[in-house]
Amino acid sequence: MVISLKEHPLLLTRIAALAGMMTVFGTVWPVLFHGGSAVGELLVRTHEVEAAGDAGFEAMMEADLYGETGEVSEPVTERDPASIAEHVSLLRDLDRGVAILCLLLAVGLPFLCRKWPKVAWLYLLPAVWLLMNAHAGAMNGGKAFAELAVPAQATRWGMFVVLALLLSRNAQTNCIANWVLRIACALTFAIHGWEAFQLSPPFQDLLYATFSHVGIGLSESACHGLLRAIGMMDLLLAVGVTAIHFRPLLLWMGCWGLIAAASRPVAMGFDAWPEFAMRLPNSAAPLLVVLLGMPAAFSLSPSKITTQQEPAT
Repeated sequence: MVISLKEHPLLLTRIAALAGMMTVFGTVWPVLFHGGSAVGELLVRTHEVEAAGDAGFEAMMEADLYGETGEVSEPVTERDPASIAEHVSLLRDLDRGVAILCLLLAVGLPFLCRKWPKVAWLYLLPAVWLLMNAHAGAMNGGKAFAELAVPAQATRWGMFVVLALLLSRNAQTNCIANWVLRIACALTFAIHGWEAFQLSPPFQDLLYATFSHVGIGLSESACHGLLRAIGMMDLLLAVGVTAIHFRPLLLWMGCWGLIAAASRPVAMGFDAWPEFAMRLPNSAAPLLVVLLGMPAAFSLSPSKITTQQEPAT
């Protein structure tokens, strides 16, 4: 039986909306109850560095290290600690406010779009917020491959671009949504595959913890071999999702994305559920490609789906 977009339009948008809600909820949780978003942490750190006068000192050290001859500004006079704390508090409140706004949009827009389809374009606001957080995470650094955060999280911010396209109820945008999903999947799986192939330390820790929970002691050589195999599989899946439309491949991508997301709470405990929620688009995006049913560069599926509306009778 061939899945038809015409027969299941609500299923398509509901999966996308649910994945989007869970992604934002998982991202908002640490903003409300922990340190804040990646953007908030970057803004706070930048302000604290500038207020303490470290920016001028850092510039002078870089000039001395690289032999620059240009003039370097004088170190900034250190500000009053109370003023710094007040400004940091304001930045954190702003960070929480933006996070709550994005959560309200993710929860409320599916209902509003039923009556006013054009408001679906407001989904671009959570998309931009998630994209900015990915970019800020790359700038913050602090972990292996942090500089690849933007493409690694492509399914997260890309999901909201797809929601804006699908819920605007314009049949011509379905093809664009199809390719946004495919490219987002390819970017995310390719980066994760590259990290796994390069034996990313967090991935190694995740494998050791996951296998220990099921009573299996994983040796270092077995861990490295398994990671390289996973990396090769992810890289091949990234190529496959853009090159062919083959439903078994897309369904496996969805299952594998769910397994990889679920491994976080399995390895780190239930407190890591936001890590699972944020990664749900890695599973939902390939399934949405199946429901859209549109071909890639080539198609190995038995039939193609048209998204044109039938004439009224």
